[in-house]
Amino acid sequence: MSSNAQEVSGALTRINQLGVATAALFNRLYGGLRRQSGLPESSDSDDLSDSQRINQLQSAIKRRDVEIERLNGILSTIDEGIIMQDLEGRIVLVNAAARALIGSRRDIWTSELGSLFNAYRDVTTVESELAPLGEPTRIQVNNRIVGAQVAAVADSHGNRQGTLIVLRDVTRDALADRLKDQFVTAISHELRTPMAVIKGMSDIILGQPAGAPPNRKFLETLSRNVDILDRMIVELLDIAEMSAAAFAIRRDPVDLEELLWNVVNGMAPEVRRGQLDVAVMARDTDRLQLVGDHERLRWALGHLLQNSIRYTERGGHIIITASLTGEDRVTIQVVDTGVGISKKDLPHIFDRFYRGEPRTQSGKLLDPRGLGQGLFVARTVAESHGGYLSVRSEVGQGSVFTLVLPVTPPAN
Repeated sequence: MSSNAQEVSGALTRINQLGVATAALFNRLYGGLRRQSGLPESSDSDDLSDSQRINQLQSAIKRRDVEIERLNGILSTIDEGIIMQDLEGRIVLVNAAARALIGSRRDIWTSELGSLFNAYRDVTTVESELAPLGEPTRIQVNNRIVGAQVAAVADSHGNRQGTLIVLRDVTRDALADRLKDQFVTAISHELRTPMAVIKGMSDIILGQPAGAPPNRKFLETLSRNVDILDRMIVELLDIAEMSAAAFAIRRDPVDLEELLWNVVNGMAPEVRRGQLDVAVMARDTDRLQLVGDHERLRWALGHLLQNSIRYTERGGHIIITASLTGEDRVTIQVVDTGVGISKKDLPHIFDRFYRGEPRTQSGKLLDPRGLGQGLFVARTVAESHGGYLSVRSEVGQGSVFTLVLPVTPPAN
């Protein structure tokens, strides 16, 4: 059984263990709703006046409402969403957790929940008072991924009295699964290129005559691609440390202007290939000095610039600004005229290995190479220095990433 199935099964068990009092409420609730009149079955009922019938009907409705409120009180303490339906198809109970997940009752029938209620209508008898029907499934409701388990509610004889659905928000679980799949695809893609080059160069070298002098160009190509693989491994190990909260930084003197130019010059080939215009605008240059981890700051800034390069179309502009903020902080901004970030992707761009779906103004999906960990790295490096990284972006209007760092980071 999967972990999701076990968790949903556990939720059903907790509901079932509410005890005899809750089971009685189920029976009375559904039994009362099935009876059209709500009046006691008595041979003397024909002798009642209309006013007496109305009074008894009102009393029956009041008792039913009280029972529903009592049951709601019990179910409101459960984290899982609970929706109950009678045999006539009426929704008779929605607890607070379910309302938070689905919104109004109308949303039940406009989503896949409605089809779940109808899926097992032919089941009239079950083996227990609360019996799961089918396997847990995932559905989409109000932009959330929700795990759902359908169960039949029955009386003590196993006669079905209604339907219950247990809901659990699994949006983060679904996102995590998607990120894992994307990571496997991305890492395979990234490793394939240097590995193919190394294999090709190795085959050529091995095919040369014995005693022939080594081809320096081939050896340089091998060395360069081995360095690429080594850098990827080091970055992945650093990311693992970041996730494990074991990330420590060095405390070295850093000339920020020099660091920025090193990052920009190091990406000159990518800038030329993209036919982009990149400018550095620094103020207070003689005071842009801080204490920090030079290599990891270069890594973080490199990811920010690379992100702008990848998502800015040919002929676009990127401006990097740096200035002193007050006496104890420096502010760096990377501003681009790129495709921008959608509202759907914006909350997740700093998540590890998240890769959104950026599109050009013509609608073309951009799928640059990479592991989807650049912004995660940049934010973690900023926070490890006692600073922060924020973003503003609109689709078609570009993005502004703001990195704020203290001149002296807090002690580790």
